[in-house]
Amino acid sequence: MPEPASGAAEAGWKRLQQSEMREILDRHGRFLEGRPDGRRALLAFHDLSGLDLYRADLTDADLTAVKFNRTRLTEARLCRANLFAADLRMANLDGADLTRADLRGACLRGAELNDAILIDADLRRATIARYDSKGDIQVMDVSQREAELSAIIAKRADLSGARLADGLVLQADFTDAKLNNAQLRRTDLRGSVLIGTSLEGADLSGARLAKAELTGAVLTGAKLAGADFMEADLRGAILDPEAAELDEVKMAIRAQPKTHLDADLSSILEQHESWVTSIGAEGACADLNDANLAGKDLHAVNLAAAKMERVVLCNADLSRATLVMANTSYADFRRANLVRADLRGATATRSSFVGADLRGANLAPVEQLGKSLEERCANLGYAKLSGAKMAETVLRNAILVGADLRGADLSQADLRGADLRDAMLSDARLVGACLDGARLDGARLDGVKGMDAA
Repeated sequence: MPEPASGAAEAGWKRLQQSEMREILDRHGRFLEGRPDGRRALLAFHDLSGLDLYRADLTDADLTAVKFNRTRLTEARLCRANLFAADLRMANLDGADLTRADLRGACLRGAELNDAILIDADLRRATIARYDSKGDIQVMDVSQREAELSAIIAKRADLSGARLADGLVLQADFTDAKLNNAQLRRTDLRGSVLIGTSLEGADLSGARLAKAELTGAVLTGAKLAGADFMEADLRGAILDPEAAELDEVKMAIRAQPKTHLDADLSSILEQHESWVTSIGAEGACADLNDANLAGKDLHAVNLAAAKMERVVLCNADLSRATLVMANTSYADFRRANLVRADLRGATATRSSFVGADLRGANLAPVEQLGKSLEERCANLGYAKLSGAKMAETVLRNAILVGADLRGADLSQADLRGADLRDAMLSDARLVGACLDGARLDGARLDGVKGMDAA
């Protein structure tokens, strides 16, 4: 937020000390609980810079134009709070709940919002006025000014449904954040990091995304008309087929299709088989990075330790395929058939398995390999023993009945509506995973980390 206009002196902001805030928070807590002597926190035009408000509950508080410079608001509750034109520069809002907060005209430049919740928050432009010492109305210098989120760090933050139209969000970090159905019309997101960000149904009409990093972002159902994607990195991003053909999208950095892949695929697979069986002495490792293999019949193929980053495999048949230690980060496995596929030790970070069939698939540690294949992978430099690495992966509505997920890393994974009946999840990591609507009947859950999400 800019400094006050002339006539609104810095002294116009009432400075509060930590002890004063404790008393205000105590009374506000009583107000929220309906207890005697409660009083709503009415802190418009107060200076709370540098205070420690860790886990403070300011739900429904009036925080209009409050100064929060470098204030600690970690895990604070600010649901429905009025933060109109608030100055939150360099504030720490990690894990804070700002659901439906009014942040119109607020400045969050350089703020930290990792894991914060801003569902349905209002971050549009604002105009604000106040009375000066003579009793005259004075319009502050935020008229026609957009909310500013430049240089914020908001990894894994949930801004679903947030209104950010016309906002200034330069060089922000929204890695793995949720911006589903967010209003981002004409928003300036130039140079921002949106790696693995979910933008399903978002309105990006006229948005400025030049040089933004959108690797692995989900843009299905998003409105992209008039958006500027000049030199934006869209490799591995998931778009609707019609959106992928828009002139706007053609200005972005896209994966270059591998020429004559259909004719060469059989040869690539044969060379890879030789490479694996000879422990690298013959053949060649399959390089399928950025390849479009949608709908292909790859039943029972051997792609152990293959390079498959950003590969498109939606609707493909990979049943009984061997993908041991393969790198399929940012891959598109939507609706793919992976029944009894061998994914032990595979890396599928930020991949999409929406609606995929993984019944009986094996995603356990590579120590479960047969001796021969285990030695081959070890000699090829894939010796780390771990389950499949699927952090930040989208497995919404996937079928995982009877799948072996022992030791798999599913941190921050989206497992909403997934069918995990009779799955083996012993020692799996589910920290931050979303399991809303998932079926877990008969699943083995001993040693699971992060099952609070269930």
